[in-house]
Amino acid sequence: MNSTIPYSARKEDLISPHKGAGFFPAGVPKTDGALCAEMARLAYCRGSSGFAFDQDRITNVLSRVEFTKCQFFESVGHFHGGGTHCFLAVREDGDKTLAVLSFRGTDADDPTDIATDADTILTPWETGGTVHEGFAKALNEVRPNLDQALKSIDFRILFTGHSLGAALATLQASVRKPHSLYTFGSPRVGDSQFINILNGLPGRRYVDCCDIVTRVPPETLGFVHVGDPYYIKLDRNIEFKPQPSLIKEDQDRAREEYVIKYAWKIGNVPVRELADHAPINYVTAVTANDP
Repeated sequence: MNSTIPYSARKEDLISPHKGAGFFPAGVPKTDGALCAEMARLAYCRGSSGFAFDQDRITNVLSRVEFTKCQFFESVGHFHGGGTHCFLAVREDGDKTLAVLSFRGTDADDPTDIATDADTILTPWETGGTVHEGFAKALNEVRPNLDQALKSIDFRILFTGHSLGAALATLQASVRKPHSLYTFGSPRVGDSQFINILNGLPGRRYVDCCDIVTRVPPETLGFVHVGDPYYIKLDRNIEFKPQPSLIKEDQDRAREEYVIKYAWKIGNVPVRELADHAPINYVTAVTANDP
């Protein structure tokens, strides 16, 4: 493993991404990919009780990277605010003004999210094809207000998210195309007809080594990924669309190393397939590799 690029096996970094390392430690990211990776992790910030956004903390973090406006969109679920959560942040800079729409991923404590992930029936989608029913229902919970807000954006906008958030960002991109879509640890969202809608959309789909979420729902149920992967290797370097044989060899080595170095330590995730899903591992790898 590349010792210069941090890697975390800590359970807290997987289950409570907002409690770990500070956000944007080096200031304004140099690339859209690095910016979106941290924005996707920032979407996990919630208060000490319930699941609603910690708006003050998010606003303060955003201000440090020059995003001075932010709108929050949250559905009210049955579990103390559980449901769908995303924010729309704007950095004003003349003709370089930028907006980022970031969706929260699966919260391990939120039964609403768990039910959403489990609802894998393919259902017809408004722009074509069929998609994961749970993801569609989750996005539609915030669509009315979100769609209205997006109508006012006439400058460059990026969509992003991690895990469930990546799926929701992908669905939203099929309805209102952004300038780029950046996803991290995304599950498969829809069938091949749905995926065709997004052909040609700029962006990147990052896959961290053994991340199990990127392998569900299975292709045997009709699900297909959007675009080819930017694969984060065991050494934490990134390769675009590597050969399947290279991925298998790299994953086998990663699993072996994990058992020796990490699995047995108290406070760590027991298996590599879950540890690689932690948002911070996407942030550190993408930040180090993006030119």
